[in-house]
Parts: sequence; C-alpha cells; structure tokens
Amino acid sequence: MAVILARIGAFCARRRRLVLGVWLAALLVTTGLAVRLAEPLTDELTLPGLQSTQTLDRVDREFGGGGDDAGKVVVAAPAGQTLTTYGPALTALGRTLGTEPVLSPDGRIGYFETGHAPEPALSAARAAGLQVEESSELAGAPHGGSSPGIGLLIALIVLLVTFGSLTAAGMPLLTAVLGLAVSLTGLYAVTAFAPVNSVAPTLAVLLGLAVGIDYALFLVDRHRRQLREGATDVRASIAHAVGTAGSAVFFAALTVIIALAGLAVARVGFLTQMGLAAAGAVLVAMLLALTLTPALLSFAGRRVTGRKIFPAVRVAPRWAGFLVRHRGPAVVASVLVLGVLAVPVLSMRLGLPNDGNDPASSTDRRAYDLIADGFGPGANGPLLVLAPAAGRATEVAARIAGVPGVARVLPSGTHGDDVLFTVVPAGGPSDAATAELVTTLRSLDLGVPLLVTGQTAIAIDISDHLAHALPLYLALVAGFAFLLLMVVFRSVLIPAKAVLSFLLSLGAALGATVAVFQWGWLGDVFGVDPTGPLLSFLPTIVIGVLFGLSMDYEMFLVSGMHEEHRRGTPPRPTVTGGFARGAKVVTAAALIMIGVFGGGVAGGDPVTRPIAFALAVGVLVDAFIVRLVLVPAAISLFGRAAWWLPRWLDRIVPRVDVEGAALDPIPANRPARASV
Repeated sequence: MAVILARIGAFCARRRRLVLGVWLAALLVTTGLAVRLAEPLTDELTLPGLQSTQTLDRVDREFGGGGDDAGKVVVAAPAGQTLTTYGPALTALGRTLGTEPVLSPDGRIGYFETGHAPEPALSAARAAGLQVEESSELAGAPHGGSSPGIGLLIALIVLLVTFGSLTAAGMPLLTAVLGLAVSLTGLYAVTAFAPVNSVAPTLAVLLGLAVGIDYALFLVDRHRRQLREGATDVRASIAHAVGTAGSAVFFAALTVIIALAGLAVARVGFLTQMGLAAAGAVLVAMLLALTLTPALLSFAGRRVTGRKIFPAVRVAPRWAGFLVRHRGPAVVASVLVLGVLAVPVLSMRLGLPNDGNDPASSTDRRAYDLIADGFGPGANGPLLVLAPAAGRATEVAARIAGVPGVARVLPSGTHGDDVLFTVVPAGGPSDAATAELVTTLRSLDLGVPLLVTGQTAIAIDISDHLAHALPLYLALVAGFAFLLLMVVFRSVLIPAKAVLSFLLSLGAALGATVAVFQWGWLGDVFGVDPTGPLLSFLPTIVIGVLFGLSMDYEMFLVSGMHEEHRRGTPPRPTVTGGFARGAKVVTAAALIMIGVFGGGVAGGDPVTRPIAFALAVGVLVDAFIVRLVLVPAAISLFGRAAWWLPRWLDRIVPRVDVEGAALDPIPANRPARASV
C-alpha cells in the first residue's frame, strides 16, 4: 500500500498542473450538473413497511385522509378577549381558506385545517388585531446552517499555530474547501435521480470540511518533518509522505466511509441518505488529500517550511513521559471521567422532531404552543385508531376513552366494517406517556384489533425501529474496526483497546447530549429551547461519524508508535517517541473538528444542532482524554504484549505496509533536483 501511494504522490508532485486542472474541471462539471439537474430536498422522516405507515395509507384510501397531516392556521385573540369579538376578520379568513375554524373551549384560540395559506389573507387578519401563526406544513420548518465560516476561521488559527507558516496552513484549507464544493455540488446533482433528505448536505458539510482539513494536515506535517530532518529532494519527500502518512489517511478514511455507509443496515431511507452523503464527502476529501495535496506541496517547494509566525510548543515528550511513569492511575482516572460523563445515557429518550422542537421565535412553534394552550398538548399529536367495529363504535369509543392518558375520543368516520377514531392524548407528541399510550391501545382487548397510526404513532414506531437496529449497527462497525486495526498494527490488544475506548467516548458524548438537550443543563448557554427527547437517529449518526473519527486519531497516533516498535525500540521509548510525533497532529485535528462541529451548534437548526453538539463533545473527549491520556498509558501498561499476535493468526492476516518500510530512503545531504 505504501509503495502504491508513494507512486501516486510522486506522479501528482511531478504533474502538479494536470492534477490541479483535473480537480478544477471536476468542480465545474459537478456544478454544471447541480445547476441543471438539482431537485428540492425532502424533509420527510418516514419508514415504509411499519404497521403504522401501512395503516395510515389504508386510512387515506378509505377515508380520504385522516386530517392528521393537514396544515393549520392558528389564530388567537388578545389576552382577556375571545374570537367572537373579531367575527368579521375570522369569517373573511375562513372564506379564503375554504374551511371553518375549530374554537377552544374558552373561545380565545382557534385553528383552520387547510392545505394553503395566502399571505394577504393572513396579513389582513393580523391587521384586524388577531395573532396568526402557521404550522410547519404551511410555513416550513426553520432551517439553520452548519456555519462553515466559523470552522474555517478556527481551522486557520489552529493551522497557523501548528505549522507557523501561512503557506503550510493554507493548503489544508484549500483542499478542504475544494473538496466540500465538489461534494455538495455532486450531492445536489444526485437529487435528480434519488431523494435526498435536507439534513444530508449539512452533515456532509460538517464532516467533509473537518476530515478534509485533517487529512491534508497529516500529510503536510509529515512532509515538513522530513524536510526539517534533512531531506533535500522535495518531490521524493512528498512521495514518501504520501506513502507513509497517506497510508494512515487511506485506512482512516476507509473506516469512516464504511461506518457511514453501514448506516444502511438500519433500513431507514433518510438515514441511509445521510450516511451515503457524508461518506461521499469523506471519499472526496481522501482523494483530494492523496492527489491535490502533493501537487500543492510541489508548487510550494521549500516555502512550506517558511518563517514561523508562532513559536512551537514542545510539551508532548514531557507529557508522554509523565503518562508512562503514572500509566496505572492515568488509565483509571480517564476511565472514571468518561464513565461519569456517560451516566445520563441511562435516562436517554428518543423521538422525532415536531413543531414543538423549533425555536420559540418561529411561527410553527408559536402555532404549536397556541394549540397546546387552547386544546391541550395532545391536540398537537392526535392518534388515529382504526378498528373493524361497525355497529360497536359507541362501545369501542367508550373503552378507548377509559384508557389512562386519553383526553378525548372523536368518531371520525365509517367505511364498510372499519371505524376511524381520532384519539387525543393527554400528553404531547414527545411525552413518554404518549408512547406508553400507543402501546396500551394496541394491546387493548376489545375482541377486535386496534390499528394505531398518525404522525405521532409513526414517529414512535420509527424511534423503536432505530433503537432495535442500533446494537447490530454498533456491533458491525466495531467488528470491522477491530479487524482493520488488527491488520494494520498486527496486534490483538491494540484494536481491542481502540474499540473499548471508543465505546467510552460514545457514552460520554451521548451522556453530555442528554444532560444538555434532554435535561436542560446549561440549556441557556447552548440555546436549548425547549428540552425534550433526543432525535431517534442521533445515536446512530453519532456512532457512524464518531467511530470513524476516533479511528482516525487512533491511526494517526498509534502508527507512529508502531513505526518505533518495528525499528526495535523498547516499549517505553516506543510510546513516548510515537506519541511525540502524533500528538501535535491529533491535537490540531481535534481542535479543528471541534471548531467545525461547534459552528454547527451555533448556526444549526433543531435537527442538526444536537448532532453537532454530540460530535463536538465526542471529539473533545476522544482526542484529549482517550487518545492523549488513555491510549499512551494503556499501551505503556501492555508493554511488549501490545504488539502480540498469535502465530496462527499472523500467518493468515495480510501484511499492510502503513509505515513505509518498503520505501526507498529520502535523498538527503545532496543537491535537490529541479522540482519547483
């Protein structure tokens, strides 16, 4: 692998103008395709095949739709007044909307179920003194962004501090931005052939930008180190850097790509779309790092090691020595810290977003709150119950009304033997009591089956489906990572430690997210409004992304230790030497990713913000507690056993040259060939 990648690096360094031209042409092609072919993104979070979705289709066929997904225009009179005071305005609005209003018991709040809401009619009602709000079906859910500008600014600062050179700092940013542009335009072009969820581009931006900078950072750092150590042939050094650091980049990216593509195992369309979009962004970032970065390094020549802007901080060797001396306490302390952070996971609740999760400043959230105030929280998420009970409708309605958690039951039509009931829960759509009510209704013994559907029931079923698919997905990505790391490092303990340490990082990330977004701890700091269950697909997304990133750091850090081990270095110097080379890159990469994901927290919408927060916390603990404390301490604790592989396994495991043992030495102490 190292030899093949070194040849690629040498070619790209030699034909640098061709490589740059090919990538610019690729951007022009994907941009043209996106402009010509792009279709609107979809906001649907559905899962065909569930009993609730099949029942809803049946309701639509038999009853012409149950009204559960109709948009609502909500109106409210000023405090202390009723809507009857505004009769003419209310009548005019109803005439335009083509429907009659439903009024709350106190007469202050009402709503129209409609499929359209002309703005002039709404403005006229507001001018008459009414508060008028729209549900997301009419107004659209508010969408934020991933704030890539914040991430790029933080990345520039970190790269300047890391490299002390504006030229070296600019290369990772250039490759990342170009890769991001190619990925996004390609993704929008794909919408002509397959639906793409609106969250997918945001996830692609967050991950593509982060790994795009990190992969190029690793290559540039290796090349600079070789030049500082005496390499005189710039192109030979570039090829060697691509063969060595590029191998780690290749396997790290492969891990991320497979983990993200593996989201398809959940068999949820929108989740598969998110995973494939992010995997595509990582693939483009990896290809750019292995081809465009060597071309740019060739353009820069020795200027990549130019004048230092900031002094280098050399604390890694001392820190590694401290960890080696106190390896036992370091392992125990890091595990305890991560364990404490993970405790809130035990109370984690999952659900899908609704209007009640949007910011209080949005019209759909205000409409949601008005409905809850006027008609009870359950009115925002009514359940539809279908029963083959013609002739027994009154009896069935009475039995359903007696179930704890039911606020009221409304007969909604009969078709043949089927009777449809609208059941309004006492709790809101995201309440745990509503999920329990759905289970209770389905198990109610009335002599006939009760089929429960509606958007609230579908959301509950999707959350249950994802929760059941989660262990299988986690086992698959963990098993793959174990095998890959065993092949790369020819060890059993190293991959086992990597998998276990990832589980600790995952627990800490999810625990912190539960504490902030579900419990409301530091909610004001992070703008949490309101608290509630976590997104049902958040744990799955976080597993896929964070697992890949944690394996990146493992590869970047441990590959240096493995290189020292192959040279015959004793165990302790193996850890300190390898750690000293990799710690700076891991630290810089983590800070950049935290900045990128932090931008997603600051500028994201209610769907992407908790995902970005979980990833930012996950990277924080994985890099600064797991990789920079637990990993070196644990490997030092293992001693020589860290690199043990049973003989029978050693014979069948393929050999992969990640450290570049098969590469020729870089020419040094002689004049360089004309290469720039």
